[in-house]
Amino acid sequence: GVRGSVDAAPIADASHSGPLSPKERGEKSSLRFAMACFGFSAIVLVLGLLGAIPNSEAFSGMSWLVVSFFLVGIALFVGSLQALSAILKSHRVARLRGSGLVMVGRLGCRNAARNRMRSVLSTALIASATFVIVAVAAGRRNPANERPDRASGNGGFSLVAETATPIFPDLNSETGRDKAGLRAPADDAQKQLLADMEVHAFRMRPGENASCLNIYQTQLPTILGVPESLLRRGGFKFIDQRKADYWKLLSTPRDDGRIPVVGDMNTLMFSLHKGPGATISIAQDSAKKTELAVVGMLDSSIFQGVLLMSEENFQKLFPEHPGYRYFLIGANSDRVSKHGEFSAAEVAALSSLLEAGLTPFSFDAERVVDRIAAFLIVQNTYLSTFQTLGGLGLLLGTLGLATVMLRNVVERRSELALLAAVGFTPGRLRVMVLAENALLLLFGLLVGTSCALLAMLPHLVTVGADTPWLSGAKLLLLVFVVGMAAAWAAVKEASRTAIVTALRAG
Repeated sequence: GVRGSVDAAPIADASHSGPLSPKERGEKSSLRFAMACFGFSAIVLVLGLLGAIPNSEAFSGMSWLVVSFFLVGIALFVGSLQALSAILKSHRVARLRGSGLVMVGRLGCRNAARNRMRSVLSTALIASATFVIVAVAAGRRNPANERPDRASGNGGFSLVAETATPIFPDLNSETGRDKAGLRAPADDAQKQLLADMEVHAFRMRPGENASCLNIYQTQLPTILGVPESLLRRGGFKFIDQRKADYWKLLSTPRDDGRIPVVGDMNTLMFSLHKGPGATISIAQDSAKKTELAVVGMLDSSIFQGVLLMSEENFQKLFPEHPGYRYFLIGANSDRVSKHGEFSAAEVAALSSLLEAGLTPFSFDAERVVDRIAAFLIVQNTYLSTFQTLGGLGLLLGTLGLATVMLRNVVERRSELALLAAVGFTPGRLRVMVLAENALLLLFGLLVGTSCALLAMLPHLVTVGADTPWLSGAKLLLLVFVVGMAAAWAAVKEASRTAIVTALRAG
């Protein structure tokens, strides 16, 4: 095989005290910037892992911890590209020794510095597309893996139920269950389930479906009257959680006479096109209209598609809708303190028990996680679509990188012809050029992937994270294979020029 040895003395040694060349200044500037980005990332990362960064809300439903980790990912991304630029700018070139394909590959990697700006921009393109694809894929959620949590979108409840006709008795007491026709079962386990459950019953005025499952714009969604028991209990996650007690606001009269309501962010922002402080008008009859004031927004909750007001205000506005038709069901405090939340089997048994006992009311119970998952189908579908489109864009980016490689080969025909004249075989010339392409492609893929995963770390460690690891890995592998295949074809085509002709052209 061909044996090569490349010696390159540094432009400036350690004792050099004269003014720095523009190349040296650029190298030092890029290196300082990269080190600043790495230092910032390390400090914020350590603070986040030690719990020094609060998980309270920063803005638009995002916590300070989420924002901080995203900044870490961005800083590492920028710092990595600056570090690559500094390495390619380096005026100190180490001696290259070796033989065979390993030496040829190392020589090809070193050729990335021949046109530094072109190499960095190509890598930045691949890394940016990879960052977006991986970050989008990492944002998927699967509520089926989540446990009841009072501070989350499920509010700590296990079941949500609706009826066709209203129920009047209180289902929390044995007397109320008897009045509703829900007799105590003979089985002790089932009897204990009924004793351990906690039911919050809502009055309901039916309206349009304002959830993300409805593709049409809605004017007025279903309105629920929140019972006093839930107003006292609290729970769920609001946008701008720290600014107010939104459950208390529902029962606080307003000076302007408008009725305070809250709703899920997806319902308000995307279906009704309303935000906090906005007014929603409802017609009670042909001559009278009532104005509702949006005082808060829930974050990804079970209440998507409905508006919530206090039961007291509901009875004033809609006296023609008596009784209760919407129910949230979970384990009571005694059960939670002694045995924890209901298990999946207990939730299924309780659902069957309630539906069978309350059949006259057409009682339809559903797991809260299933209802939220249905709402998230649209969001996860969008994420999958963006991931697919981003993957196609990344594939096109790799073809662009192959085009850059083709241009580099065309510009270096005389150099490659000289190497061929001194004994480099066509196969090894291709390996040399492909090593440069592989370096830039792998660097972009690794930087984009690692920075995106770090930016999404607060979400990835949650129980409900549903990252498609296998499909994502296959996509990135496909991108690498396609990029290398395209570069191989480009290099093979460009290297067909006769040696003598290329030498004369040089």
